[in-house]
Amino acid sequence: LMGKFSGKVKAEFNPPRRWALLEPLSYRADELTDHEVNALEKVGVTIPSKVVTVPTKFLTDLASVPRICWSFIAPWDVARAAIIHDFLYKAIRQYRWNNAPEDHIAVKRAKTASDTVFLMGMRDADPPVPKWKIYLAYKAVHFFGNISITPTKSNI
Repeated sequence: LMGKFSGKVKAEFNPPRRWALLEPLSYRADELTDHEVNALEKVGVTIPSKVVTVPTKFLTDLASVPRICWSFIAPWDVARAAIIHDFLYKAIRQYRWNNAPEDHIAVKRAKTASDTVFLMGMRDADPPVPKWKIYLAYKAVHFFGNISITPTKSNI
């Protein structure tokens, strides 16, 4: 089983560091389990037939890679998977912002499922992403992603 993206990213630069999608971007995550789908749906993501769709006008920074690291892993190396991941993390932030007290288990499960979708998306990318870049990018969101799922007035 392999997932599949709907096509190339069509986006417009939105200074200083964002891109706005000009058309939806979808990823069919064939390997997603029912448990993972349920975890994402619990925080408000709709995933019909294991397809995650990021809407037009969604703002993304592609992959949040520190500029000093761009010589070995640049944001565009994993851009489509990163956009899907950004969309899932935004849903988690919105869920947390709107639900007090929040369900910490639901948040943890949704983050894990989001990171898994990111991993799948990188593995399914065409052109292929080198395995070492997949490993580094996945480990980065696994370890540092909790910062990105913390809601603030500027990121919800």
